[in-house]
Amino acid sequence: MNIAMLIIDMQKGCSVTEENKETMGAAVEYINEVSGYFRKAGKPVVVVQDREVGEGPGSKGYELIDELVVADTDILVSKVHANSFYETQLESILHDLDVEFVVVSGFAAEYCVLFTYNGARERGFGVSILQHGIGGMTKQGVRDAENLRPVISYEALKFFLKD
Repeated sequence: MNIAMLIIDMQKGCSVTEENKETMGAAVEYINEVSGYFRKAGKPVVVVQDREVGEGPGSKGYELIDELVVADTDILVSKVHANSFYETQLESILHDLDVEFVVVSGFAAEYCVLFTYNGARERGFGVSILQHGIGGMTKQGVRDAENLRPVISYEALKFFLKD
């Protein structure tokens, strides 16, 4: 089974309130750790950015947060809708890579993370949310998203992705 990691909307323009910053700061640590496991195993890491964040591509708000580790091998996808699959090339990219399962991480738990999770399921992918790897508008929103959908821990992923 081929697996990919999705990192959604970890952009400077999303980190606007203290609670946004706090939840994104907590999530980025897990995202960086797990994306490293994926890269080491030669598995795809897809970084999704919302074109409506900030003033769009080229603006400071559109940029990824400084704390996020991104590699040259990562695949970049730009979106307009909350569901990262809707009107993007994400589905075809994953099919071209024979991906059957995706791990969703990023921002915002209550919107883009859940919409992308649902989009993956609707398209027949296996999918889980990275435990502790999502930020949100509120801490409660993050807890709710993790309680309402299957999550996978970084320890499990480290085991499954090892050489």
